[in-house]
Amino acid sequence: MREEQKDIACAYRQIAIDIAQDIVKGKYVQGQKLFGRSVLASYYHVSSETIRKAVFILKDMGILDTEKGSGIEVLSHEKAQEFIDRYNEVEKITSAKQEIMHWAERQAQETGELMEKIQFVIHTAERLKTIHPFTPYEITITADSIALGKTADELQFWQNTGATIIAIRRSGTVILSPGPYATFHKDDVFYIIGTDRSYVASLKLLFG
Repeated sequence: MREEQKDIACAYRQIAIDIAQDIVKGKYVQGQKLFGRSVLASYYHVSSETIRKAVFILKDMGILDTEKGSGIEVLSHEKAQEFIDRYNEVEKITSAKQEIMHWAERQAQETGELMEKIQFVIHTAERLKTIHPFTPYEITITADSIALGKTADELQFWQNTGATIIAIRRSGTVILSPGPYATFHKDDVFYIIGTDRSYVASLKLLFG
């Protein structure tokens, strides 16, 4: 349907709704004669043909009657109310459909944006893994550690975990490559490199 035809269709449907609403509001009462088509056409600023189509809708619904030479007569306030009620329901459904469509469009857009972010994170992580293949794990020695006061050598840390201690942060000072005689103290932060399994093994060795 061309845009011009859509506009005409919208016009006569809206006029039919307006007339039905006027009947419901009491502007026109049952048995009352309405103005002729030419007067209504002038009032709504449309063609007589558009008015004819609007009146035909209301006649088909049993709201108006048209007899040649006797004008347009209001037949039923009740059917006008039914027509308006049906129109309001259709409007609600149409509005709900539009909201669903807009929601779906937003969801599609947000999903696309989310996927882009996920791809960015994956690609960045892979790139960083290539640049820094040995990302250190951080372990804080707490009061419940079973390794307090012991050295890495005593615990056979590397042999039992497969991880290497590369640094210790103690009281604001960083000790690099502490070696096998590094002692575990409360609040020390140990940095180790190894696999995920090595990290889990280290936690088990230090905390039981």
